[in-house]
Amino acid sequence: MRQALLALASLAAVATLFAQAPAPAPDKPREQTPALCTVSGRVVTAADGTPLKSARVILGQEHEGRHSRNYAARSDSDGHFTLKGILPGRYKFFALHNGYVDQEYKANGVNGGAVLALHPGEQLADVLFRLTMAAVITGRVTGEDGAALVHLRLLAMYKPTDEEVIEEDLSESQRQEPSWASAAYTDDRGQYRIFGLKPGEYYVQATDSLEPDHDFIAGREALAQEFLGYSSGLGRFDRLSALRIG
Repeated sequence: MRQALLALASLAAVATLFAQAPAPAPDKPREQTPALCTVSGRVVTAADGTPLKSARVILGQEHEGRHSRNYAARSDSDGHFTLKGILPGRYKFFALHNGYVDQEYKANGVNGGAVLALHPGEQLADVLFRLTMAAVITGRVTGEDGAALVHLRLLAMYKPTDEEVIEEDLSESQRQEPSWASAAYTDDRGQYRIFGLKPGEYYVQATDSLEPDHDFIAGREALAQEFLGYSSGLGRFDRLSALRIG
């Protein structure tokens, strides 16, 4: 009888514990991954529309951070490319190929290209990049005694054409002051080679490389204004006028 009472007491205690235990919380809904996007198109020459093989097409997140998203692909023998598995967002989009001028998405004249905004699940097709064959400026820099000047920075400054001034409705300052296009350094013989330039009119500026380094990509406009009129005093190579290539 005593054992039966102990068993009943144990069962009652277990039932009380189960009655007091809180019900398990329902599973939280998992965050759904947004539908991925696809971008495809072609890369051709601007001159005659010939397909460009092995052109690099790059999507870079507009605002870079610790976990920036970047996507890249190469064009095939017909100039076709496809970028898959892209998260929705805003991207810088451009194509490049050795021997040709880099082109941004929907670039026009002297202004930069447009930001590509992709919505969830968007399938963007028929993007067309027309690349212009690049020009090159080469030369040699010497001092007053004729000796080669080594490790000088050469800046190529692009001057907008009359057509670009009209099409882009450029301000007075943009018309007067060339914008930074590219840069190079002199070698041990004082020679330099600035490549990847689009055809047009340029000013070339030589500066002492001992000056503090600058971020040419992020601050190209400010840099252009800073170095225009700057003279290193090491040689007479300041601001060549009417240097037309292409």
